[in-house]
Amino acid sequence: MTAHRAGGALLAVIALLAVAPVSLRAQQRVPIAREVRIDVIGAHPTSVQGAVGLQIPAGTYMRIGVLGGAGATIDGAGGSRAAGRVDVLGRFLLDPFRQQRWGLSAGAGVSLRADPGDRVRPRLLAAIDLEGRRTDAGLSPSLQIGLGGGVRGGVGLRWGSRTAR
Repeated sequence: MTAHRAGGALLAVIALLAVAPVSLRAQQRVPIAREVRIDVIGAHPTSVQGAVGLQIPAGTYMRIGVLGGAGATIDGAGGSRAAGRVDVLGRFLLDPFRQQRWGLSAGAGVSLRADPGDRVRPRLLAAIDLEGRRTDAGLSPSLQIGLGGGVRGGVGLRWGSRTAR
């Protein structure tokens, strides 16, 4: 798959996700949640990236995360160059109503990673996510580990609902 086709496919998925939650939101009253994260994507090369995105409700037990990230890729000689990515991740929530202190979810999707010296190409993405209790300020911490362009791990903050993850 070429980068042009992958980009077109990703834009089509994002457009569908942007339209679908409008009708779903009226039924479930779960708002779209904003998210900020810092991720380390290991493998060759290793990249450290900050990301911002949205967690879009796609049903009671599903959230679709769309994130854009930018940061630095560290090469073998100790230098670094700019890198970026776009992730689309569908997560299945085991505790969508915040009945427990920590909420576990697992998901899969696609990641488009742009590294120096490599062409942009889609990579499969699989992740396990652990989201904490919502603070009085409306923030929920999250931890994520997964595979997608290498082993990845990250921490994030989500602005969430009081009654739903």
